[in-house]
Amino acid sequence: MLTGAVPTIWLADADGIKFVMSETRIFQKDVDAYKALEFYGQNVVTTEGSDWRRHRRIATPAFNEAGNAFVWKETVRIVNEWFAELDTRAQAVGGARAPFTINAQQALVQATFLVISSAGFGRCASWNEDQAAMPPPGHALAFPTAMAAALTNLHNKVLIPSWLYALCARVGIPIVGRIVRETQAAYDALRAHMLELVALSRAWVVTGKVTGDLDAVLLRNLVKANMAVLDSEETDSTQAQAHAREIKSLTEDELFSNMFTFLLAGHETSAHSLSFAVALLALYPDVQRRIYEEALRLWPDGVPTTASTSSYKESMSQLPYTLATFHETLRLFPAVVRIAKVAHADTAVKAHHFDTNAKGAVETETVAEMSVPIAAGSVIMVDIRALHHNPMYWGNDVYEFRPERFIDTPSYRWPRDAYMPFSAGPRSCIGQRFAQTESTCLLASLVRTYEISVPDALRAAPFEEQRRTILSWKPGVTMTPTKCFVQLRRRTLRPSATEENE
Repeated sequence: MLTGAVPTIWLADADGIKFVMSETRIFQKDVDAYKALEFYGQNVVTTEGSDWRRHRRIATPAFNEAGNAFVWKETVRIVNEWFAELDTRAQAVGGARAPFTINAQQALVQATFLVISSAGFGRCASWNEDQAAMPPPGHALAFPTAMAAALTNLHNKVLIPSWLYALCARVGIPIVGRIVRETQAAYDALRAHMLELVALSRAWVVTGKVTGDLDAVLLRNLVKANMAVLDSEETDSTQAQAHAREIKSLTEDELFSNMFTFLLAGHETSAHSLSFAVALLALYPDVQRRIYEEALRLWPDGVPTTASTSSYKESMSQLPYTLATFHETLRLFPAVVRIAKVAHADTAVKAHHFDTNAKGAVETETVAEMSVPIAAGSVIMVDIRALHHNPMYWGNDVYEFRPERFIDTPSYRWPRDAYMPFSAGPRSCIGQRFAQTESTCLLASLVRTYEISVPDALRAAPFEEQRRTILSWKPGVTMTPTKCFVQLRRRTLRPSATEENE
């Protein structure tokens, strides 16, 4: 064995993964590998053990059914503003029902950023306001521009050592100096916007009053936790300060680090997943037709322009196929493709072995249970993408787009343990229902209002080439679509019998 080599086990078995993700005393996150992501301080992603539990306890109460209802309400508002902009574009190219092409990823990044900004942080901006390039008074960049710049420079932020920022501030270094300054400027600009939101939320906490109709529970919880630390620091009691750190408390750096984490995770992952979903709907008109029929039954007069807090429960339950389509998209394109865990004790993981035939189908009679010994210090790579393509759980057509996989029937129950786009176990994503609510509402609204198809430039190409082109992606913080261009054409408000049978 090479000196310093670490045994690494790749796992795509549902039983084995369930054991690894639930046995947190044995298998823990390699927090050292995440230190580079602590741009402002520690956060719920970069911590483990008691520190992680503290961060999690503070944020979790915000992700409840009342919050999901607010997410639905804000998504309805934002999609209507987006559709108004799309209709203007259609008029410019030839009329209300003229087809036009959009960059789905670009639009969906804006939509999901507006949702998390509003529902999570109390920033109720309109679609047009968020497209304005001019920054508000006192800011170097507009909020969405600052967020985009921070994401663009994310790898630079990870790789640039802290001492280089100070050096480049004093000494002009060609090329490197420009990159360092741009990176620093992006994160400074983003912090300035977050500071403004924090100041507003502190006023809410102190006065007990919320401005307007927004109640950003996530931000309020984070700010309250920070204010608990500030209150303890005003006392002379070391014991009081230690107690504040142990309970629901956040330092200033932890506050901003968690805000950045939730802003990032709350919009980029959903935007990219939705981009893949929209591309798949362009490629698979039969699936799109089923979503349209489902949305038409729910909204016979068109997508509502406003929503009440009761709309969430009334509507979400009536869109099972739309939700299944989102699930199937995440099966094929999970935002995070793998998760690493470190074994802190010798143990063994149950898994299965099977053979495949010449066509790649599982030979059922060869499926056999096996035990994989794990030595302390080993790294377990939980391969989410491989799990989602494991034919033992999903059948021999694992590479096909088939949302029906996620519809339970009297004789079939989809394999929950073999599906983990939101991770699994105690560290599963607390924003899972947030993402499902936002994405289901957005997909149903889009398909109810517009017909989605592949762009004219790809129309004559073979199906596999169309699929390869608009589903192309590159690795990033998440799987990032690169050429997600689709064509939209507005549907008639009340379809005729002819249109329904097309």
